[in-house]
Amino acid sequence: MNLRRIVVATDESDAGRQAVRAGLDLAAKTSAHLTVMRVVSVKAVPLLGAVTGDLGVAELDGGGVALERLQQWLEADLKSVRTDTPVELGIAFGVPGIEICRFAEQRAADLLVLGRKQRSPMARLLLGDTADAVLRRSRVPCLFVQPGSSPIGQLLVALDGSDRGRSVLTASRDFAEAVGAAIRVVTVEDVDAPQPQMLASPVPLTRSTRRQYEAEPIVARTNGSHGPADTGVSVRQGHVVPEILAEVAASGPDVLVFGYHRGGPPGIIEGSSTARQLAHTAPVSVLAIPL
Repeated sequence: MNLRRIVVATDESDAGRQAVRAGLDLAAKTSAHLTVMRVVSVKAVPLLGAVTGDLGVAELDGGGVALERLQQWLEADLKSVRTDTPVELGIAFGVPGIEICRFAEQRAADLLVLGRKQRSPMARLLLGDTADAVLRRSRVPCLFVQPGSSPIGQLLVALDGSDRGRSVLTASRDFAEAVGAAIRVVTVEDVDAPQPQMLASPVPLTRSTRRQYEAEPIVARTNGSHGPADTGVSVRQGHVVPEILAEVAASGPDVLVFGYHRGGPPGIIEGSSTARQLAHTAPVSVLAIPL
């Protein structure tokens, strides 16, 4: 993951402001080009407006007012940006969960940042959940920022035993190196996964052991002398989501990283979707890597 372009999707909420501040911090650390955008919900055909340079007003019907309002809302945070950090403001029109993803792809973003709003399952069904809609659609890695979160100092990377786990680990390593963070890795042997009786034992199965051996040197190289005293790789056994959350509680990361498959029904968090369960229940910021 090479952080050259970061898109922050925001609204006029505390969660949106937290996302903006996280995006500004990441852009300052990585010298990435930063775009802060919001979506105006309308039923018309989606239009796109953006401003660059002096943060003037876009020449789009309705876009100028929205951009000016966004600029005024962000004024205090924008003053804290380093003078050499490129900043762009953008407005999209349509359904937020769709247009945020479209905007990020059009900008060739390397990272999409959003704020997390805690909702109950019922509220999610009745009101919708933009973050969940983006997670289900985005082809761009998404950082969902937890309210009150600190600058990123440590990642916890949740891996399964599949070969696709390598891509998640690689992206996590690149992200950690770019922002100057340490990483830890956790993998879980699912007690519900079918296995021959002869293999049922407290010893981790072969593929998790292989993932552990693959991860340890990567973690060590990434962390250097600033990493944990142990190997930085934990192999747990049990139910996947609770065990990952237990590792979050034990290791205290700033961000939980996992891979996810696009798709799934809106509003309903399937029991089989580890990524969506983690995205809604993890008590820290989460970085979701599309597989």
